Amino acid sequence: MIDYLFENKPRYLLVDEIDKMAPKDQAMLLNLMESGIVSETKHGKTRSGQMKTSVFATSNDVRKISSPLQSRFFIVELKPYTHEQFCGVTEKLLLRHKIDEGAASVIAGAVWNKSRDIRDCVRIGTMAKSIQDVNFLVDTFI
Repeated sequence: MIDYLFENKPRYLLVDEIDKMAPKDQAMLLNLMESGIVSETKHGKTRSGQMKTSVFATSNDVRKISSPLQSRFFIVELKPYTHEQFCGVTEKLLLRHKIDEGAASVIAGAVWNKSRDIRDCVRIGTMAKSIQDVNFLVDTFI
């Protein structure tokens, strides 16, 4: 990420799943957001640059982001899907994977009752060859 920042000096930086970033990278982002400066020391040599970059990020678990970095963001928490929304999203996603609506509906219902994780729907949908497979996979992997 540091190389990208130095090479491109973006006005906006979009970070997906910031909670999975290494603490070192979180510290670099904190410094960028705090001071507008990005710096790196490697092999006794330091490079630094001034940037006017706004950072936008997503996170599945804000508790995994350092408190000082959290304080630099305006945090918006999204409500979890309702059952109806979950089923609708699952069906649309699985149609992209060429899975018929009936199977998608069964997958959505089974996953809703276990994990409520859309990624599980896609995982099950791509592995299942039949409705019986759906139940087996959900019971085995979730």
